[in-house]
Amino acid sequence: MPPSNGLLFKTFSVLLLIQNCEVCVAEQSELICSHQPIVALAGDDVILPCYLDPPISASSETVVWTRPGLDPKYIHFHQDGRPANLFQNPSYYLRTRLFEDELQNGNVSMKIFRVKISDAGKYFCFLESMLKEASIQLTVGVVSTPIIEVVSNNSRRVVLQCESKGWYPEPEVVWLDGEGNLLSAGPTETVRGPDDLYTVSSRVTVEKRHSNNFTCRVQQKDINQTRETHIYVPDDLFTVQSSPDWIQIIIIILCVCINVQHIIITLVISIMSRTLAVEDSTNTHPFIFGTKGKPKVQKHNVNVNAAQLQPLVEGNQQQEDQREQLDRVQRLQTEETSGAGNNTEDERQKRFENTERCSVQRHQRKCSSSDGELGGRREEEWRKSL
Repeated sequence: MPPSNGLLFKTFSVLLLIQNCEVCVAEQSELICSHQPIVALAGDDVILPCYLDPPISASSETVVWTRPGLDPKYIHFHQDGRPANLFQNPSYYLRTRLFEDELQNGNVSMKIFRVKISDAGKYFCFLESMLKEASIQLTVGVVSTPIIEVVSNNSRRVVLQCESKGWYPEPEVVWLDGEGNLLSAGPTETVRGPDDLYTVSSRVTVEKRHSNNFTCRVQQKDINQTRETHIYVPDDLFTVQSSPDWIQIIIIILCVCINVQHIIITLVISIMSRTLAVEDSTNTHPFIFGTKGKPKVQKHNVNVNAAQLQPLVEGNQQQEDQREQLDRVQRLQTEETSGAGNNTEDERQKRFENTERCSVQRHQRKCSSSDGELGGRREEEWRKSL
């Protein structure tokens, strides 16, 4: 039995009312994403929360996630109940997804796998049929644990250095004592590497305290991340006295003393060499003959020690022997020409010469017994010649 016109009209009216109600609810619903930045560490998975409120189904909706500044800008494209990877940016390939079971509850959140530093930025979610749009901020950070080492200990103070490699964004470094009080440290040194990661280091000079415990804390407020390391400094390090300065002073003093000693020795050798050279030149002619043929003894400085005179005496002995032979020949020739009348005068002259020669040699060295015998033989030969 066909339905009456009145029943059809009522059914159509109900369907139209339901459709109008859904349109009203869709118009009243808002697309809401988190107003607080989402923080994730590099390598972790992160969810960008976004949903309709009041909740209505978005199963039949085209959900699009984009990020301005990229080409193509589509991070995730969901249409007809499944993802459309054709429009997706290659850097996000197989790294994004929606929670399909939650779409009917109005949940259009997106999950990103293995986030990278380059993923940080602002994302937009669109519901095309509803003309809804919302945005959310993603911050990606990198952290590392700091390392503390003792770089020097001077007197009753110890210098500690804290270094932490691989941070993003740029962090800050603070030092704390065992009671949690801030310590006054030097400026933080920051270096940014080619991978955009920061390396920070800081030094602090500490004194002996009740606990000798110290903490280096590296923190990044934007990503709400903190890493810290503790160190205990033994009492022995505070009692070690500084010795490098004294060692350097002692070395410098020793070097100066050695140089001064070397200069003094050089000067003494130079003066002695000049003195010996002068003595050698003045002793080559020990006798100077006067106008009457009588030798005169040249005066010398006798303030010379035996060690200095010894080489001069030995050097002049050969010259004296040659001079004596020459004098002997000259006397023989003179005796032949002058005759016997001059024998007495010649004898006295010979004795005078021998006496003067021995006198000079006594100042230089003692006359040896061999020299006495030589003088006796010469006198005997002279007498025989007469």
